[in-house]
Amino acid sequence: MLFMPKFKSIHQLSFILLVVWTATFYYHERYNPTHTIRKCQWPTVQQQEPQQRILESRMLLVADPQLIDNHTYPGRNNLLLKLSQHTVDAYIKKNYRALVGELSPDFIVFLGDLLDNGRDSTDKYFYNQVDRFKKIFYNPYKSRYIQDINWYANLPGNHDIGFGNGVNEYARDRFVKQFGQSNTVITMHGVEFVILDTPSISADTSISTPATQFIQEIPGKNLPRVLFSHIPLFRDPSLSCGIHREAGPFDVFGLGYQYQNTVSEPITNQILTQIKPDLVISGDDHDYCDVNHVDGTREITVKSISLAMGKKYPAVQLLSFAQGTSGGAFNYNTEICYMPVPYINIYHYVLMAIISTFLILWWNLKQKSSRYTYSSSILPMNYSSIVNIPIESHSKKLKKFLKEQEKQDSDTTEQQPVKPTSSTYTLGQQHVFTIPNYTFTQKNNSSWVKYIKNSKLGQTYILNRRRAFTFMKRWNLFSFLKNSIMLGISVIGIYYFIYWI
Repeated sequence: MLFMPKFKSIHQLSFILLVVWTATFYYHERYNPTHTIRKCQWPTVQQQEPQQRILESRMLLVADPQLIDNHTYPGRNNLLLKLSQHTVDAYIKKNYRALVGELSPDFIVFLGDLLDNGRDSTDKYFYNQVDRFKKIFYNPYKSRYIQDINWYANLPGNHDIGFGNGVNEYARDRFVKQFGQSNTVITMHGVEFVILDTPSISADTSISTPATQFIQEIPGKNLPRVLFSHIPLFRDPSLSCGIHREAGPFDVFGLGYQYQNTVSEPITNQILTQIKPDLVISGDDHDYCDVNHVDGTREITVKSISLAMGKKYPAVQLLSFAQGTSGGAFNYNTEICYMPVPYINIYHYVLMAIISTFLILWWNLKQKSSRYTYSSSILPMNYSSIVNIPIESHSKKLKKFLKEQEKQDSDTTEQQPVKPTSSTYTLGQQHVFTIPNYTFTQKNNSSWVKYIKNSKLGQTYILNRRRAFTFMKRWNLFSFLKNSIMLGISVIGIYYFIYWI
């Protein structure tokens, strides 16, 4: 037989379960993200001069958080959608907190697709989603990171503003007001970082004008230069993406509604010719890719940080670079940094819930009362005038009691005919006896209530309800439900306490 521990009371069992739940939550929500991120190390920039001390800067690159909303899962009801949103947000939040806390980057740059449906949402919905985004990525860290100083989210993605001719210009202007101007150059520690709106430049209408003019008018290159583009640039389809890619080969020509896997080849050539970047950083694909273009320019496509983008191992990219000098090469190094494997915590929580439910049920079954070991039909609980009780199915004591009642009333029945009343009962087909009227409490019900109760459907309902009640009492299930609800409320409270601290 399976060994079961001994508990003195339900309170002791509940306390032990709450301790285990607390340890489980702390491990998955606090310890594991920190422990996983600590495995990531900032890459070291190679020294060009043995005696020269290099001043390194560290940049955290985050791609495609794409916070899910009703556009992501249109078929889900509101409860499932809220649960999905919380699951994704909690995963991103705890890992981002560990990234900032353990790695302390000098700069943080987001590579577009901040929201899943910024392009088509109403103003009210958009601003609510922006608040949600900033609660995860910005508000808790405002003392260390300031927008447009060392925290940048001004690179738009196709889910933020649309793609090509489908770009929503109103949504684009709204994005700029919240996150900053794209099509701009930001100089950080002697390196120029170019923020290019590639969803708009892919249009063949006036939508592309701002981005096209920007690359045409960009000053000549003097310092090392890095290009940030949400959409990857066109490349040779036969190129390998490297060992960190999960999926198959990069689908260069893939396209669909409001997306295209790469910027077109002519625009790519124009970008590389005009901007002359030393390194290109992109997102959108949700998977890793490291390639060299025809002119030798390296491009790294960063994995999504989210667990909802169809990849088993979400990640971010760490970029270390040396102080840039006029006319000098871009001295840098970069490494991928993996997040904890998604959904492990969910599986663990479900297992814990099953174990907790089983233990509470087991305890309550042990405590069941013996008073409910008799059949539910031993005593009459029906208001009908005649109740059939099979006497053969009950104990000898009950038989004896009923026969004594029958014998006691026999003298009365000999002198006066017995009329069926609420206290007259038929046992089987041969036994007729009466039970004193004090066994019933008369109720003054209305005629329609009596009609319903005396109908076949009403009798079936009353019988099944009585059976269910007796079953619940017999197996102590009311106590089980009460204890389960109390434990559940406590567990949820502990989770949110650990989640928010």
